[in-house]
Amino acid sequence: MTRGPVALFGPGGEPLRSAALALAEAGRPIGLATLAAEQQQEFASASIANELWVLGADHLHRVIDAAEPAAAGAYLAELEDRFGPLAACVLDPGPLPAIAFDECSLDEWLAVARRQLAAVLAAARAAIPLLERRGGGALLVVRHPAPPGAAAAVLDAALGTLPGALAAEYAGRPLHFAAAGASHLPAALLAALA
Repeated sequence: MTRGPVALFGPGGEPLRSAALALAEAGRPIGLATLAAEQQQEFASASIANELWVLGADHLHRVIDAAEPAAAGAYLAELEDRFGPLAACVLDPGPLPAIAFDECSLDEWLAVARRQLAAVLAAARAAIPLLERRGGGALLVVRHPAPPGAAAAVLDAALGTLPGALAAEYAGRPLHFAAAGASHLPAALLAALA
């Protein structure tokens, strides 16, 4: 297999920064996309992109709403047009919110679920066919420590079971699904690419 690009979806900051720098050191092209078109994610991901630019690493940075399937798909298509077939995809939902269940309105909860769950699912749905078309690849979901509370528990349960559920659904295909703790992401990603 060729040394294709790795797509990193997330809010920016750690652990995506460490993963991006590890990929740059390994000479891999890097795609960096936000989960939501929000100023905080834009600034955090642009900071990583600036570091990659200073290092001379091949990369593509975009601020998108990854919960929109067309946006996630278009971003991955652009990444493949520039650097070749996708080798792996990392989905980082970011730290889970410490929101008390009875203090969170339905609108607030839906916004969090869209940003941290729907965006991850849409990005996975866009990436999996590309990885399969390539002949195999890895999809990693970053796990952050869950703060106490029902809202975080629901998100943590959904994100925590996603890799196993995908592995069962795509059994027999040349795809690798795994969860990676936030502090272990660079090592887990490089191991999946080896």
